[in-house]
Amino acid sequence: MERFLIKGFDSKGVRGKINCSGAKNAVLPLMASSILFNDTITLKNVPLGTNDVKTMVVLLKSLGSKVQIIKKKKILKITNKKKHKLLVKYKYISTMRAGVLVMGALLGKYNKCITALSGGCSLGPRPIGFHLTGFKKLNCKYYLKQGYINILAKNGIKGGLYSFPKVSVTGTSNLIMASVLANGKTILKNISIEPEVLDLIKFLKGGGAKINFIGKRTIKIYGVKNLEGHSHEVIGDRIEAFSYLCTAAITKGKIKVDKINSKYLEAELKVLKNIGCNIKVSKYSIELSRKKKLKQAKIKTSPFPGFATDCMPMLMAVLTKSNGKSVIEEKIFTNRYMAAPELVRMGATINIKGSKATIIGKTKLNGADCISSDLRSTFAIILAAMAAEGTSCIRRVYHGLRGYSNLYNNLKKIGVNIKRKS
Repeated sequence: MERFLIKGFDSKGVRGKINCSGAKNAVLPLMASSILFNDTITLKNVPLGTNDVKTMVVLLKSLGSKVQIIKKKKILKITNKKKHKLLVKYKYISTMRAGVLVMGALLGKYNKCITALSGGCSLGPRPIGFHLTGFKKLNCKYYLKQGYINILAKNGIKGGLYSFPKVSVTGTSNLIMASVLANGKTILKNISIEPEVLDLIKFLKGGGAKINFIGKRTIKIYGVKNLEGHSHEVIGDRIEAFSYLCTAAITKGKIKVDKINSKYLEAELKVLKNIGCNIKVSKYSIELSRKKKLKQAKIKTSPFPGFATDCMPMLMAVLTKSNGKSVIEEKIFTNRYMAAPELVRMGATINIKGSKATIIGKTKLNGADCISSDLRSTFAIILAAMAAEGTSCIRRVYHGLRGYSNLYNNLKKIGVNIKRKS
């Protein structure tokens, strides 16, 4: 099993430039939505190095899609000429939460699907009740049998009205995909407006879908008969961009991240600036440097445009090097502090009580043996290892490889003393 050995920086921190990958959280729903099209769709700027994308390719092929990978150009071409299989097997989605997204696409296209409950990071309960209740409003019935959800719209998907009790990114994407080919008009309220969801809407509209915002978190969808294949460029990965910005924040370094829209990170950049980082922003790049001592912070995670829950573990790692007491309140997931015990192993002082984490900043961390348990905790532990004295061994880094393309090479590129061991 692959592990990373990282020796902390002695003096100067990271230096260099990173080109941001296409967003993993955007491309997975785009790939799932390809099922809705009868011909070929082309996706550009695809993070082909991430394991979740590789898994989704295998999943789509298992359902009957033809997938062509043009690796050098970071392009995926997906063609659907035959009817898809409607059974989504557990083995294809056991490690990937986004596997649940093919449910909405299959329902939208065929009015029926049988889907295993999906896996992914262990961040606490992430039920799909919102999805199922929404499908019910679209004339579907469902039941659970032997770990598989059987869903059927006997007389076809029909437009309806559904308001999400709580903002849900995958729920929003699933209901949109189920509605674009429906009979009649669908109104979805309290939807997610994350950039990745907006990218899905843009992609579907490019193929002929009729989706209009009638409020900040309300959309109206008029069902169409079919969608036409076209090309689409995936947006930059805001979580990856924030992760690499944190490498300079925690090591007193300097880094530039290109190919990212800074508007996707306004809340996060404000926090980094407030704790003592110098930030320069242009339309599609962000530069961060840090010379001063870090200040404490008090934040709450929330749906976009608030501070992203996916960025929180990395900020927690940075705050272990701050002066004073910082408080983080996690409002999205119940088990998002998986990196905390490993950071404590390195010498950090972090106290977890309910949804709040209190971090007492220190000037010294020490290298240690650590285990990553989910995608973002992997990068948080890497950050702490970079700022620690001595060498850290990070095991189970496959969690990080799910969502970070070329992680090892990018870290070496900016000067991290890192070795890969099997």
